[in-house]
Amino acid sequence: MNVAPHNIPASSSKDAQKPIDSDKKVNVFILTGFLGAGKTTLLNNLLKQFEQEKNIVVENEFGEVNIDKTLVEGNFRKVFEITGGCLCCNMDTELYDVLDQIARMDEKPHNLFLETTGIADAGNLSAIFNEDFVQEVFHLRKMICVTDVEVVEDFLSKTTETARQISASDLVLINKSGLVSEDYLAQVKNNLKRINPYAEFRATPDGSLDKKHLLTDNPARPLFSIEPASSTEGLMHSINSVLYETDSCFDLEKVQTVLQMSLFIYYKDVYRIKGYIKDQKGNPFILQSAGKTLSITPTQQQFDKSHLVFIGHKLTQEIADRLLKPAMVKP
Repeated sequence: MNVAPHNIPASSSKDAQKPIDSDKKVNVFILTGFLGAGKTTLLNNLLKQFEQEKNIVVENEFGEVNIDKTLVEGNFRKVFEITGGCLCCNMDTELYDVLDQIARMDEKPHNLFLETTGIADAGNLSAIFNEDFVQEVFHLRKMICVTDVEVVEDFLSKTTETARQISASDLVLINKSGLVSEDYLAQVKNNLKRINPYAEFRATPDGSLDKKHLLTDNPARPLFSIEPASSTEGLMHSINSVLYETDSCFDLEKVQTVLQMSLFIYYKDVYRIKGYIKDQKGNPFILQSAGKTLSITPTQQQFDKSHLVFIGHKLTQEIADRLLKPAMVKP
C-alpha cells in the first residue's frame, strides 16, 4: 500500500515499518446515512453476525466527543476513532493513516466496518477505496445508506448530503418502517428509487439486516451525480455540534417531556442528541434522539458529568441550555 504519491504521512504506530501483505484483501463495508438514521444500531447488528471473524471498526464523528464509540457492541478487535469533522473531506489524511496501520498489522482483519458521520459525502469516501494503492489491500464490498423513514423526505428537501448518500450507495436501508403505514413506506421507497434506481432497497423496523445482503455482487451502473431539487448551497457551514456538560442531574420524566416536545417541533433543526445523563440518585443513563424519536436507557458506563452532544442547524450553547434547564435538579 504505497501512500507516498498522495503525500499521506506514514503511520506513527509501531506497525509503521512493517511490510504490507496484500495476498488477502480486507472486506470493507461503509455505513452512511444522515444524522440519527440508525447507523450504530446497524453496525452492532452486523458485528454480532460476523462474530466468528476478525473485525475492525472505524468511527467518524462530527464534533469533539465521539459518543458513538462507546455504543459499539459485538466482536471487534479495535475501534479507530476519527473526530472533529467529516473524514471524506478535510479529514481524509487521518483515514489514510488508519488504513495504513491496518494494512501493516501482523494479522489483518477479515472485515473493516466504517461508520461515517451523518453529514458525510459518501461518494467522495468511496472514491478513496477506489484508489489503486488502497485496492491492493482493501475491497469495498458494499456501501449501505441508512434512512429514517419518518424524516428522510424532510431532510432530502433541506440537505444535499442526504441525496448524495443515497445516490452513492449500493444498498439503502429504510429504517423504523413500523412507525409508518405500508402506503407511506411504499411512497418513500419509490421516491428514493428515483434518486438511485440502481440500489437495492430494504425496509427494517429496527436497524437489522441479514449479513447475506452484504456479500452479494453490486449491479454495474454508470457514474452519475444526483442533486436535490432545492438549492442548499452553504448549508454545511450552518451544521454544527455543541457539547453540553453539567454537574447537574436530571428528572428523567421532565427531560423526556421537554426534549420530546422540542424534537417534535424542531426536528428539522435538531438532527441528533446523544450522550450521558444522571438522574437524581446519580444513576447513569444513555440519552439518544434520532429524528422525532427519543430514548433514555440505563447504562453501566461511568462518567463524572452529564454530557450531551447536540448536532443540528445553527445550534448554540444557549439553545442547549434553554432546552435542558427545565429538567435539571440538584444531585
